[in-house]
Amino acid sequence: MSEEYSRLVGNIALREIINSLKSGEKTVNAIVEDLKKVSPSGITPLAVELYLWLLQQKGYVQAKGSGPNATYTITDKWKELESKAAK
Repeated sequence: MSEEYSRLVGNIALREIINSLKSGEKTVNAIVEDLKKVSPSGITPLAVELYLWLLQQKGYVQAKGSGPNATYTITDKWKELESKAAK
């Protein structure tokens, strides 16, 4: 398993954001709602946006649109990293 993958999925918030996006394209608010199902305290929309920004900078997530209506999806780069880690 790659060090990068281990660091990303080792962070509970990042792991749950990625898990949320595995079911398809979502807005920040939809991701926040998904995270409430995992943890009653959830995570703030600002924190989710910051994590998504980090994932975008690494090329693992892409955004369509901007502002509060932007939607996010997992990229092929993430899928490759995850499949390599599974081997």
